[in-house]
Amino acid sequence: MGSNTPHFCVPFFVGPAGGRSNVSLVVPPHVRAEIEQACIAAGVTLIDLVVRGQHRQLKLDVVIDAIDGITHEHCRSVSRNIDERVDEKLSEDEFVDRLRSIDVSSPGADTPVAFLWQLKKHGGRTVQVETTDGTVIQGSLMDVTDEHLIVQPSEQKKNRNQSVPPVTIPQEHVKSARVVISFH
Repeated sequence: MGSNTPHFCVPFFVGPAGGRSNVSLVVPPHVRAEIEQACIAAGVTLIDLVVRGQHRQLKLDVVIDAIDGITHEHCRSVSRNIDERVDEKLSEDEFVDRLRSIDVSSPGADTPVAFLWQLKKHGGRTVQVETTDGTVIQGSLMDVTDEHLIVQPSEQKKNRNQSVPPVTIPQEHVKSARVVISFH
């Protein structure tokens, strides 16, 4: 990643990860800012916020990730940091008053990534990438940088003696990317 820290990266996938957020239940910007700061203090990146539930009984799912993966301690630290920030700065906030719980977790194994750096820990695994032109490439993840990823496609050409060359996909051409879970 060089000198860039993941906390200030702009996600290439803009919008709710996996389309899970309910448009009518949006986290106010000032609350989101406090949660982002709680994540930064814990050394992780906020990936997604998902609000569920009824008007007065809301549940907030805070999804976090880090280059080396997420541990239980990361989740506990973010949860403590959020509690402290809510007590200090948001104790009288209308949105926060409607929350019945805040759960902190890592993204699911096959959840589309929001940042290319999330794939770094999955080198050699099978990934599925959809490009902005609608092409879907599935294969072994060979390399990931801030600018692109390289995938060795798993599909073979008709001539079995001819191998398929690796595909370099620039970040700006990635519409979505996820790890493919296989059970063999």
